[in-house]
Amino acid sequence: MTLERKQNLRNLLDLGKPEWPQVEWPEYSQYGIGSADVDDLIQLAVDPLLHGAPQESNAVWVPLHAWRALGQIGDSRAIDPLIHLLDTLYDDEYASMEIPAALGMIGEHAIGPLVDFLEDASRSEFVRMLAADALGQLAGHHPSAKNQVIARLTEYLDDPDPSATGLNGNVVIVLLDLEARSSIDTLRRLYRSGNVDLFACGDIEDVEIELGLRTQRITPRPDLTQLYDFPQPTLRKPDKKVGRNDPCPCGSGKKYKKCCLP
Repeated sequence: MTLERKQNLRNLLDLGKPEWPQVEWPEYSQYGIGSADVDDLIQLAVDPLLHGAPQESNAVWVPLHAWRALGQIGDSRAIDPLIHLLDTLYDDEYASMEIPAALGMIGEHAIGPLVDFLEDASRSEFVRMLAADALGQLAGHHPSAKNQVIARLTEYLDDPDPSATGLNGNVVIVLLDLEARSSIDTLRRLYRSGNVDLFACGDIEDVEIELGLRTQRITPRPDLTQLYDFPQPTLRKPDKKVGRNDPCPCGSGKKYKKCCLP
């Protein structure tokens, strides 16, 4: 590294802990960071010493700023190291939210590696869900890749992992967000097979309604708590009107429209 580039990267140390949640990331190019720094940024993003730094220090936040900068630069060299971080940092709230976002920013070159990761049954179901989220964000950032993402996710659901019904439901959610009406035959087969968690986005009628393929249900909505033998949740009345895309007041973490919306 030249002295100038060292100073540019030292700017990441000065940034410290970001606001949380932060809707928009700062533009790291303003700190003189760019494509010439990709290799060094990758080293910072995966450095175990930085990840293990004291929580009150600025150093522990350097990997976060590094993976954000890598996402903005969009260099394909960052794809494999960032995907590897999904395995090692799956229990880190910042990483589980931001690394899929950074991968999504990189673009089409990330599709194949992310699909391979998603399909790898040796990995935990949760980190495979993060790969699905990254693919959804990739299609949002790069509209030209949307059809390719839809096709690859649909191919996965044609022969899904039957032991990963939560992952399969998460892939359905991504396809719904992408308005993937072309995937409906595969989705119908998936639901007939039972290899999908109905808590993810309801049954096939809910899916068809979400895709605009039907206007109303023709069968009663299944009682999921009874179907899965869960205790009946106690719902509190919302203090204010809850929007369809707001978090559900029951505390499930899902969107209201995909949970307790009547």
